[in-house]
Amino acid sequence: MNKKTVKNKIRIVILLSMLFISVLIYPIDKSYACSCAQPDPPKEALKSSSAVFSGKVIEIVDRNKNNEIQSSADPIAILFSVDKSWKGVDQTQVIVYTERSSASCGYGFSLKEEYLIYAYEDNGELRVNACSRTAPLSGAKEDIQALGKGQTPTEQVTLVLENIKGQEKTPSVNVTNNKQIYLALIMLVLLIAVVIIRRRRKK
Repeated sequence: MNKKTVKNKIRIVILLSMLFISVLIYPIDKSYACSCAQPDPPKEALKSSSAVFSGKVIEIVDRNKNNEIQSSADPIAILFSVDKSWKGVDQTQVIVYTERSSASCGYGFSLKEEYLIYAYEDNGELRVNACSRTAPLSGAKEDIQALGKGQTPTEQVTLVLENIKGQEKTPSVNVTNNKQIYLALIMLVLLIAVVIIRRRRKK
């Protein structure tokens, strides 16, 4: 084996190792912009939604906010104090979920603000996205007029996001330590490869 061949093999091993290391250290997180069709008119949106109500945001909980790796699709929990209901809600408080980022069609709620909510049910949870007619209550006059007089919730409840908060406290995987382990293993493999190539070269 000539020197040129040996050097080329060493370069290939080094390049592959560096590429693998870069993938571990900088994980690829592809995000795509949310694309929405024109929402249905209020009455049609009412029929297609699992729940339609107006209310004020009284708490927002991001269960993954302490994780080192986050996704734009991570669920955010929003606790509402319900004012009026047109469908699917008869309690004074309700929890809905949305994605963390608008890139995944998440709706950006603000604490203590009032909204008109169009939600759909998914695995027993009410979810809201940016493609629905959900909007700040102050800008939903057209919808309110079309929907008519809503019903005041009759069941008094006090919901606590205790379970969701508990998930926040769950220790996340120490990604940094794992990367260091992978890096050490790669360096070991690289060292072994170089030693083997040098021994073959001596032969």
